[in-house]
Amino acid sequence: MKVYHGGYIKVDTIDLLKCKPNKDFGKGFYVTKFRNHAEEWAKIIGEKYGTAGFVSEFEFSENDFTNSICKIKRFDAYNEEWLDFVVINRDKNSKFPAHDYDIVIGPVANDKIQSTLRLYLKGKFAKAKFLKCSHTTKKRIKFVFAHKFTANN
Repeated sequence: MKVYHGGYIKVDTIDLLKCKPNKDFGKGFYVTKFRNHAEEWAKIIGEKYGTAGFVSEFEFSENDFTNSICKIKRFDAYNEEWLDFVVINRDKNSKFPAHDYDIVIGPVANDKIQSTLRLYLKGKFAKAKFLKCSHTTKKRIKFVFAHKFTANN
């Protein structure tokens, strides 16, 4: 399976030590199965850092994504469990990782979800209202390599 990472520079080797904490699924290397999603993110993040952006491609065996090899957390939808997981991972006051999964797979917080999530985090949206709004949003799935993984493209 090919996966893609959109960034402001080319990435040849996944180095989890260079990953930033407090992202939706915690500190990790974020990829998608959809090149166009990575291209969109590369453009956004490239503009932020003054580059054209770059999409890095990696190949993984489907066997890499099995629970017998890795500890995997999967979210199939924007739901209460997903929301609680994202909130815990975004907590900048936490000194420790919020989870010990090797891989987290689930929907990305796109623009609509991001703005709704910010309102929820500020206490301006109740959890029930957030969840109701999120059901109308098209899901984009992302993979996060959080532990154990080193890969070359």
